[in-house]
Amino acid sequence: MPGHKENSGAFLGDVLKYDITEIDGMDNLHDASGVILESERFAADLYGSEETHFLINGSTVGILSSILALTKPGDEILIARNCHKSVYNAVMVGRLKCRYVYPAVIDRYGLCGGIENAAFREALKEYPGIRVAVITSPTYDGIASDISALAKEAHEHGVMLIVDAAHGAHFGFSKGFPGSAVKNGADIVINSVHKTLTAPTQTALIHINGPHVDREAVGRMLRIYQSSSPSYLLMAGIDDCMSLIAGRGKELFKQFLENIGEFETKAGRLKNLKYIGRNELIKECGVFDADPCKVIISTAGTGYTGRELYDELRNTYHIEPEMAAGTYCLLIMTIMDEKADFDRVAYAVECIDEKFSDRKAAERYKDLMPAFSAGRPVQVMQAYEVAGADRHYVNIKDAQGMISVDYIMNYPPGIPLLVPGERIDPGLIDKILKDIDSGINVMGITKNKEAAVYG
Repeated sequence: MPGHKENSGAFLGDVLKYDITEIDGMDNLHDASGVILESERFAADLYGSEETHFLINGSTVGILSSILALTKPGDEILIARNCHKSVYNAVMVGRLKCRYVYPAVIDRYGLCGGIENAAFREALKEYPGIRVAVITSPTYDGIASDISALAKEAHEHGVMLIVDAAHGAHFGFSKGFPGSAVKNGADIVINSVHKTLTAPTQTALIHINGPHVDREAVGRMLRIYQSSSPSYLLMAGIDDCMSLIAGRGKELFKQFLENIGEFETKAGRLKNLKYIGRNELIKECGVFDADPCKVIISTAGTGYTGRELYDELRNTYHIEPEMAAGTYCLLIMTIMDEKADFDRVAYAVECIDEKFSDRKAAERYKDLMPAFSAGRPVQVMQAYEVAGADRHYVNIKDAQGMISVDYIMNYPPGIPLLVPGERIDPGLIDKILKDIDSGINVMGITKNKEAAVYG
């Protein structure tokens, strides 16, 4: 990210002329009635949404605003345990009682899968007080859940469904990609338009559909949480991106799919590393759907970690991957990547594949699996109950049985391994230490490997 890949043809050119304020004729994001409203309606028509608003504080502000608009303190909320930290922050600020539904785990590759329909249904039955559910689809790794089925299930239980589709702004624009949550029944969908599309960083959209959402309440929250001086540079970037997709999207997505198809053919020749493409994830791993923009290269069984592959790509081949995980490295390819970029990545991966053949330790990767495959942390207190509590720091090795006060997470992707109020168990301690030792960035742990705990 960002998806424009520093390609000057993807953005506004002479950008400073767009850096204005709410002068006459230029409308106001917080009370749109002119050119901004016109641009938002253009985006809504493009996505097939009843109502769309520009976000200039990223998808984060859309998530905060939608959750806080649809709940009141003390309400129960169902969230997918692999949601982004912004969802947990909304839960804490709103003083909500959090209930979880867990994603499937793809053990062979160390990946979290989607939210399965049966697990979602059981969670709604177990917690009849739920009125709002939040899931992430697609995930950071590009794995999509069956939004149509989940929305139907939610509505049958009187529950509104919010979908964090930050990484899915390009969905639905081509048959080669998963369908858009906007058209599949979700009540609110949030898209980042800088991750896989061409707008500048910190730009996003919030789409509202159906009769269940209090739209005035969402608007009030957006006015609270968005800057009172919204950037016209960012709004112009969103509008420019929408115009590009409307005008050239068909051509650009077609070219992307041709490029990723050629890349997949080349990556299919790897002997040690493995490219985990969309077809593999659907047919072999049982996920509902997956995003071809997310290039996942697995190191499982090679004796190497995802971080080692990340470093090799970056330091030797000057390719900037998106993320390193325990058993894989993630790259994001977009419509702004040219054929030469795909060829360059393919060449680098093939060269590394040969290099990685000299060390085999097939069991090593089992130490670096997703957190949720090692167990589910026990929620002892609600996050808001420990937010202002007294804390002290202990070495994570000695924290067994204690209650976490801070989020502990690998960043990216920003999904908490531990949420404030959860008990620290031995399996998670082991994972955290192994992630740190393998070079993964773990937030919430000090340089001395200390964690903040309650009591």
